[in-house]
Amino acid sequence: MASKTPRKDKDGNVTSYQIEVYRGRDSEGKKLKPYSMTWQIPEGWKSENKIKKELDRVAAQFEIDCKAGSVPLEKKTFKQYSDYVMELKERDFKHRTIHRYKEVLVRINEEFGHVKLTDITGLHLNRFYMKLGKPGANKRTGEPLSSQTINQHHRLIHMIFAQAVKEHIFMYNVADTATPPKIEKHEAEFFELEEVLAIRDALIQQPLKWQAITDLLIDTGARRGEILGLQWENIDFKNNKIEIQGNLQYTPEQGIYLEDSTKTDEDRTVTIAPEIMRILAAHRKEQLQYKLQCGDYWIETGFCFTQEDGTPMYPSQINGWQQKFSEDYSLPYIHPHKFRHTQASLLYFSGEDPVTISNRLGHKHVSTTQNIYGHIMKGADERASNKIASMPYRRNSPNSKAK
Repeated sequence: MASKTPRKDKDGNVTSYQIEVYRGRDSEGKKLKPYSMTWQIPEGWKSENKIKKELDRVAAQFEIDCKAGSVPLEKKTFKQYSDYVMELKERDFKHRTIHRYKEVLVRINEEFGHVKLTDITGLHLNRFYMKLGKPGANKRTGEPLSSQTINQHHRLIHMIFAQAVKEHIFMYNVADTATPPKIEKHEAEFFELEEVLAIRDALIQQPLKWQAITDLLIDTGARRGEILGLQWENIDFKNNKIEIQGNLQYTPEQGIYLEDSTKTDEDRTVTIAPEIMRILAAHRKEQLQYKLQCGDYWIETGFCFTQEDGTPMYPSQINGWQQKFSEDYSLPYIHPHKFRHTQASLLYFSGEDPVTISNRLGHKHVSTTQNIYGHIMKGADERASNKIASMPYRRNSPNSKAK
């Protein structure tokens, strides 16, 4: 039954009632904040019986509405509630994920951060998504946002409203009533074998550190942060293997940091070509010599690839160096992730199965590998089919007779 608490003015006269309805307890047994509303006594009402009768009616209806899930719990704005959700999710999500969410929230809050959470409708969201798809949405380039980026906004909004549903603020997810644009799929670009050979030929003239970084990207298909996260204790020179344990990341709030695990939440061991291990060993020797020359200037961190003082590198340094490298040698545009796609294509065309490829790339699910590289798999399948078609099915023609 709803509780009714009188509220008095400075003269001691009852002017309103605070009506509250019990909401129950959460999964940890803590009492949830009750549903609440204020009923103001209409001006001129003096009859206590009349006031009591109307108060009872309002309270009873409020309780019915609460049980039906049609009464909003909060009067918070979208920004206030989204800030709360971000704080809540920081316990479970990786730092770079939260950082990206907060970047996206800036644009969302500019649109309706001031609006009450419970006033937002699918119409608000649809208009917002259409606005993002128009020229000028990207303030840096003046271009529209891609369908993929717009869907990133939608997924974040959906997550925020999902929390509101979980807390019984809504009976349904408002984001489910909106229609984000269909994602335009872009095929992952990769280097042809001849291009890889040209890159490796040009690498011979580069510092050992950059030879090793680029060769490892090509040979492992690892993410750039995973290569920069390698420490010498992860290198098994005897058996030509490396163990990928972490992913080096950077955000302005946290600086350079090493995540404890990769996307699969599991370490993975990758076999490396002997010639690349020799380059890595030569780089190790060179680093040790440089360390002795630096003396106290050197900061020991144990990373394979460092800045001049021994501290970890910024992930973006790989992009900057490889872009200049490709321009200096008139090579195709080089992006670290393109080597990842190249590794996948080489493995597919060599006949490796999706599970092996997924494990080497560090995907949590084989379906992720198949979704990203579906067009490559199709090409590999067509090549396999052509090979099968060229094979004879019988040693003898149908008309030949055994002798």
